[in-house]
Amino acid sequence: MIAHYRQLLRYYWGLVAFTFVVLVGGTAAISTFLLYLSPVYTASAKVSLLPTQTELAFSQNFVRSTTINPANLLTQTHIEYLLSREIAAKTVDRMIAEQAEGLPRPAAAASAPSEADRRLTGLNHQIAERFTSFRRSARRVYNIVNSGRHVQIDPYTDAVLTLQDSIDVDMIEGTYILKIKVFWGKPEAAAAAANFVAEEYVSYARAQADAASRRMEEVLSQEIAKGNGNFSELEDQINALRLARANNFAALRVIDPAIVPVYPAFPRVIVNTVFAIAGWIMASAFLVICADTFSSTVKTDADLRRLFGPRVLGFMPLRRPNRAKLAELAKQMNLQCNAIPWQGAVTAVGSDKESRRLTAVIEVALRRLKGRQKQYAQYQQGNARTAEAQGGSTALQAVPGGPSETVVQLGRLLDGRAEAAPVNGVKVTDLGGADESFSMNQARGFNWVVIGIRPGTVAEETLQGLTARLQAQGVENVFGVYLKG
Repeated sequence: MIAHYRQLLRYYWGLVAFTFVVLVGGTAAISTFLLYLSPVYTASAKVSLLPTQTELAFSQNFVRSTTINPANLLTQTHIEYLLSREIAAKTVDRMIAEQAEGLPRPAAAASAPSEADRRLTGLNHQIAERFTSFRRSARRVYNIVNSGRHVQIDPYTDAVLTLQDSIDVDMIEGTYILKIKVFWGKPEAAAAAANFVAEEYVSYARAQADAASRRMEEVLSQEIAKGNGNFSELEDQINALRLARANNFAALRVIDPAIVPVYPAFPRVIVNTVFAIAGWIMASAFLVICADTFSSTVKTDADLRRLFGPRVLGFMPLRRPNRAKLAELAKQMNLQCNAIPWQGAVTAVGSDKESRRLTAVIEVALRRLKGRQKQYAQYQQGNARTAEAQGGSTALQAVPGGPSETVVQLGRLLDGRAEAAPVNGVKVTDLGGADESFSMNQARGFNWVVIGIRPGTVAEETLQGLTARLQAQGVENVFGVYLKG
């Protein structure tokens, strides 16, 4: 099975290489391009949200008889407020005001160009502008196709929406701490935006809690002025509200301001390339398996073995096959069916030229086999005469390392199947192959026929029909071989 899929990968190497270029090469190229033109930096700030007893009691009553964690409910409520448009608008207003004073760059360096500005000059600047224009055009086309029209947004609204999309809030499990992350194209702007979002939300939450506490205090004071209820109890509630307002400043605050990131968070060229390689492996395996499943052509030794059984000769190079390959081919044919060299034929499905070349290769291999058979037969006769003259056994004798040892070993491999070769030598018949429906009368009387095919060019049904027609004409042994070169 492993050999089958290894040969499939070798056969579909073009598809595998194309998939590699598209997935791995494309991912690496796009990641490098984005890293060069529009890297994204991430800055994060942490905010503590210690709840009051009233908030905890309300959350516990709200989630009573459910599996919801009251702490998670409270934290998620804060997150929804933090991601609101109001917080984003206040952050944008503050960023505009701070940048007017020289931020995120230091005021002393406001007149000097930054490193990013120096890098985006000349050709780089032109490429960056064209890339930005391309993204805007792509967004316009997407909106038109998806929604039927494209609405031009004013720069301020676009900045607010962009900031909202760039904010990501994580809840640190087991704590009342939120981690606010902001993604931005410049590291200084990312750090400033994260700090501004955290500070604006803390100010907003404090203002909301303070306003609610003061309204409650006014209501209690009016009750005291009217003389309704227990005076001391109302005073205690007012003091509790004032204490809660004082504690609110310590419970809700920025505990870890964001710092300017050093390295971009996106794109990560190596990480993306590694994931692309993993995806390429899975995609290549999927494509190769699908191609093998839905294809009926013969491509591997396993496919050929299903049709010809043990009479599979593997891959045969048509151009300059080495002696070892010729000897292996001849020996395999001889051991499988005791093939008589002058009683066989060859066909290469689909090509007369390849059939002639394969015929020549097999003829050379069988001539060498016939020569060794004659050498073995002559040695056997000489050894028999020597044994008869000595009155001993007719068993083969060979001196280790002597000149006749190789002949004895060949004789043992041939298992005594040496035949008397004709005087005219080996002559293999070429049946041609350009027409798959050649006359079976040409194959009548042959002991064997070798069918040569190119991997992936002949369907199994075609080979099965061809083999059946050969066997119907009395061909006992049908060999299959892949053509190579």
